[in-house]
Amino acid sequence: MLTTFRKHRAPAGGLLATSLVVTSLTVVAPSVAAAPNSLLPSHQCTVNGVSAPPGDMVRGTPRDDRIECENDIANVTVWGAGGDDNIRVKGLIIDSQVLGGDGKDTLQTSHLLPRSGSASVRGNAGDDILIVATVRGTADHGAAVYGDMGDDKITVGSVHGEPGAYERGGGQVFGNDGNDRITSGTIDFGGRVVGGSEDDLLEATAVGPEAGGTVQGGPGQDTIRGTGHSVLSAGPGWGVVDGGLGIDDCSAAHAAPERARSTIANCP
Repeated sequence: MLTTFRKHRAPAGGLLATSLVVTSLTVVAPSVAAAPNSLLPSHQCTVNGVSAPPGDMVRGTPRDDRIECENDIANVTVWGAGGDDNIRVKGLIIDSQVLGGDGKDTLQTSHLLPRSGSASVRGNAGDDILIVATVRGTADHGAAVYGDMGDDKITVGSVHGEPGAYERGGGQVFGNDGNDRITSGTIDFGGRVVGGSEDDLLEATAVGPEAGGTVQGGPGQDTIRGTGHSVLSAGPGWGVVDGGLGIDDCSAAHAAPERARSTIANCP
């Protein structure tokens, strides 16, 4: 009986060892396969004609720089640092930031495209020129343009949130401090354009034609109107034109007065 018992134990031990090997292989394999799916910064940029090293930062110098990115940038920060910089990104701004830094900077970019994070363009301190193709975000992943400190000139295309989700976290444009001039395309689906402090000029093609959008002057003596000195059309969706604090000059009208869904406030 003892001999018979030992003969049966040896195969059982072999099966157990084999089972352990198979189990360990099934645990290790997924971690190896997951590595190629990790997100890595991607850019093809030059700083003053010299290729920027790989990584998540493209950095200028304290002097006047020319920074150019030929393709999309993803999970990257482009920073001009000091000086009067000229920064141009020809591809999409995917979960990335473009910052002018101190100085009178000119920033020109393609479309802001937040996917898993946010996408933004900031002038920082100085009288900056910002040109952005479109500013489209979602409630969870915002797209924003900031003039920051200084008298800035901001030109953007459409400023939109995500159709079907009208929260305020979508596309947004802020002049912030200074006497800013902001010219935009259609503002809709929760998009916002805000002048900020001091005396601002805000021009837009339309606000809230389908869903809802906001143009707000903020403190100061602001001017709000349509592009090309035209009358700004509010609605027929929930378009809002708000002069804000101060004595403002507004040239705006309801697109559909009989429906009265749009709002024009603090405008003489």
